[in-house]
Amino acid sequence: MPNKNNITGVILAGGHAKRMNGEDKGLLLINNKCMIEYVIDTISPQVDNLLISANRNQERYYQLTNCPILSDNAGYYYGPLAGIAMALENASTDYVLSVPCDAPAVSSELAERLYDGLMQSSGKISVAHDGKNIQPTFCLMQCSLLTDLLAFFKMDERSVRRFLQRHSAIQVDFSDLADSFLNINTAEELAIYEKNNR
Repeated sequence: MPNKNNITGVILAGGHAKRMNGEDKGLLLINNKCMIEYVIDTISPQVDNLLISANRNQERYYQLTNCPILSDNAGYYYGPLAGIAMALENASTDYVLSVPCDAPAVSSELAERLYDGLMQSSGKISVAHDGKNIQPTFCLMQCSLLTDLLAFFKMDERSVRRFLQRHSAIQVDFSDLADSFLNINTAEELAIYEKNNR
C-alpha cells in the first residue's frame, strides 16, 4: 500500500477539447454532475491533496472543487505535460499522480498499483497499461524529475509519451480494469456514457 501522504494528485483539465467543440470537458455534466467531480471522488481518497491544472474557467473550477488551481502562466501551453510540470513544482510530496479530467470511470486502485509497480523497480515513473496501450496521462512521477522536465521543454519537446520513454517508465498492468481509462472526447461519447451510467 502506498503512503498517500507522499502523493499529490493533479487532475489535468487544461486541454482545448477540439473534438468537443471547444467545451471545457471537466465542467460538462454527466447525470447533473460535472465530469471532474467523478474524478475527484475517486482520486481524492488515494492522495494527500489534489491540484487542478486548468487554463480557463479557473474560478469555476475553484468554486466547484475547492482545490488549488494551477494555470500555465509561463505561457508554455505544452499540453498535459505542462500541467504535470506545474504539479511537480507545487507538490509538497515526493510523488505526483496525474489523471485527465475526462475519465469519469478512473479506478480506485490507480495510485496503489502505480506505486507498487514503481517500488518494485528502480525507476522514477510508472504508467498504466490497459492491456493494449500505455495510458500516458495516468502516471505516477517522482517530483525530483522537475529539473529534467523543464530541460525537456527547452528542447521544444512536449509529448508525455516521449518523456515517459526518456525515463524508461515502468508499465503497470491494468488490463483487468481497461474500462477505467475511458476518455470522453465527443458529445456522442458523453451521451452514451451518461445513458449507460444512470
